Amino acid sequence: MNLRATVVVAILALLLGLASAALAMEKAFLWDGSHWAQASTDGKIGYIFGIGNLSDFESAASRGKGACLTRAFADELKGKTVAQIVAEVDKFYKDNPDKMKTSVIEVVLRQCTSVCAPEMKAGGKK
Repeated sequence: MNLRATVVVAILALLLGLASAALAMEKAFLWDGSHWAQASTDGKIGYIFGIGNLSDFESAASRGKGACLTRAFADELKGKTVAQIVAEVDKFYKDNPDKMKTSVIEVVLRQCTSVCAPEMKAGGKK
């Protein structure tokens, strides 16, 4: 390899390393209503498929003795289509614009499963 090609490869490797470091510094976050509202239908479907696939993997890896969240997705959501789950999450955020900071996973668990009880309405009894 000539000197010019070596310099180009070195610069590309340096830029790749800097980009990786910058991405690693970003703080991880849970999707909430503001992220959900900005996502396309395909993005929402992909999100639901992603958490479903993760729960399937965790359940298989733990030989069916996965955590509560895994069982909720694997057992309770198997009777619903992804489109139904997306519609329920959409409805929650539409009906509760003051709760846009609620994570999508919490909305799915509260609205689509019996693992977490739905939130009580203001003035309701526990």
